[in-house]
Amino acid sequence: MPNLPVPAPCRRADLDWLRVSAFGLLIFYHAGMAWSGWSWHLTSIDSIGWLREGMRFLNRWRMPLIFVVSGATIMLALGTRSPGAFSLDRLRRLLLPLAFGMIVLVPPQVYLERLYSGQFSGSFLEWLPQAFAGVYPAGNMSWHHLWFLAYVMVLTFVLLPCFLWARSAPGRAIHARAGRLVAHTSLQWLMPLPLAAATLWLAPISHNTNGLIGDWYGLVYYGVLLLYGAFLFGSPDVLAALNRQRFLSLAIGVAAYVVFYIVFVDGAVRPVIRLEDRPAYALVSAVNTMAWLFAIIGFANRYLTGRPALLAEVSEAVYPFYMLHQTVTVIAVYWLIEIGVPPVVGFILAALATFLGTAAIYFFIVRPLWFIRPLFGLKATYHIGMQNGRSVGAVRDESLPVPPPSL
Repeated sequence: MPNLPVPAPCRRADLDWLRVSAFGLLIFYHAGMAWSGWSWHLTSIDSIGWLREGMRFLNRWRMPLIFVVSGATIMLALGTRSPGAFSLDRLRRLLLPLAFGMIVLVPPQVYLERLYSGQFSGSFLEWLPQAFAGVYPAGNMSWHHLWFLAYVMVLTFVLLPCFLWARSAPGRAIHARAGRLVAHTSLQWLMPLPLAAATLWLAPISHNTNGLIGDWYGLVYYGVLLLYGAFLFGSPDVLAALNRQRFLSLAIGVAAYVVFYIVFVDGAVRPVIRLEDRPAYALVSAVNTMAWLFAIIGFANRYLTGRPALLAEVSEAVYPFYMLHQTVTVIAVYWLIEIGVPPVVGFILAALATFLGTAAIYFFIVRPLWFIRPLFGLKATYHIGMQNGRSVGAVRDESLPVPPPSL
C-alpha cells in the first residue's frame, strides 16, 4: 500500500461558518430558556409557546451539529502531531478553560439560582464560601453549560486511537474507499441507526444527563457524532454527494420532523413517550437529526465557501463567547424576571444583553490580555493571517497555520 502523505492541516470556511452559526444560536437559545416552559436555572412562571416550539426544533440538530463539526476539527487539529503533543494541546485548550469556568464563570449562575429559588439570601460574597460545597444540583459545584468541554475532552481521548488510525496511510485509504462507496450508494442514510440504538437501549439506563458519570447515552451518542464528523468532512466524495442531495436531505428532515411532532409531541410541553412507542420514536428522531445535519452540511458546502476577513475574527471569538455567554444571560434574566418584564420583551432584552455584555467582556478583557486569553482556550498572542487578500484565520507569530479548535 502506498505511503500516502498526511495532508497538512488547514482551515475550512464551511466548518468555520457552521461553528460560528451553531454557537451563535446558543445566545438566543439560552436567552429564551427562562420563558420556554421547561425547567432551567431560572424559570419564569410565564412561557412563550412559539419560542418553545422553535427551541424544540433546534434541539433536534443543534448539539449534534456542534459535535459533528468538532469531530471534523479534531482531525484537522491532530494533523501531523504526535499523540503526546496533540494530547497536551487538548488539555490546554479544553481542561484549563473548563477548570477556569467552573471556578470563576459558573458560581455566579448557581448563586443567582439559589437566590431566585429562595435557597439562599444574602450577597454573592456571603455565598461564595459554599460555592464548591457538594456536587450540583444537591450541592453547588457544577460545570453547567461547560459540560460540552468535558464531553469533548473525554471523548477525544477515548476515541484517539480511532483518529490516529484514520490519519494513518491504511486508514486514509479505507476512508477514501468508504467515502466513494457512500457517495455512490447513499449509504449515509444508514448512519441514523447507531443514534437510534443509543436512544432506544442506552437512554433508559442512563442518568445524570450532561454530568458525564453514568450518562452512557450521551457519551455514546455524542461519540458517534464525533466520528461522523471526522468521516463526513474527511471525504470529498461524501461532501460532494451531500451537496448534490441537499434538497433531498432537507425534504426528509422536514417530513421526519412533521412526523416526530405530530406523533410524539402534539403540542405537549414535556411529551412522555410510551414504552411501546420507543422504537419508532428512536428511529424517527435519529432520521430527523441526521437529515438536518446532511442538509446543513450540504448547503454549507455549496454556499459557505468564502472567507471574508471578519470570519477569522468571529471564529476566534466563538470559544470565549461560548464560555461567557450563559453567565451574562443568567444575570440578565434574573433581573428581568425580578422587575417583571413581559415574556417576549424579556427574551429580546436577554438576548441583546447577553450579546452586548459578552462582547464587552471579550473585547475589553479577554481578547487584549495575553494572560487571560489561555483561560478561554486562546493562544496568548495572535494575528490574523491573509492570503491573496483573504483571511486564513488566526496564526502563530511565526506564521504557521493553527488548526481549528475542537469546538
